[in-house]
Amino acid sequence: MSGLLPQKRPDREPDWRLDLPADWQAMVVAPIRFEVCREYEITADRTTGFDESDLPCYCAYRYVLTEPRLDDDELFYDEPVYAEKRTAWRLRDDRWLVFREVAASAGCDRVHAFYSFGDAMPR
Repeated sequence: MSGLLPQKRPDREPDWRLDLPADWQAMVVAPIRFEVCREYEITADRTTGFDESDLPCYCAYRYVLTEPRLDDDELFYDEPVYAEKRTAWRLRDDRWLVFREVAASAGCDRVHAFYSFGDAMPR
């Protein structure tokens, strides 16, 4: 599940090639600048990368939903119950290659991942 958690790297450029298949790296538009938005009340972030024309060419969304649980010592803790990560790269033909990971079980220990294509940047 660690790939689903938002990255704690505010001082560094996002690793926009993470999850991008090697065979597709030459087919994507590379970002030259990034905007990172972090949610402070829940574990979530959104990163958008822009090309030399200032058009979006990369996006990544990550969030984790939790529910309070009670442990054996009667202390509350937050347990992840749903996590999602969606990353997309604009291809040179203006389609989007989208990678999605979803974990929707107690503890988020079962992760489903897949790639797809889209005509627009995921929102």
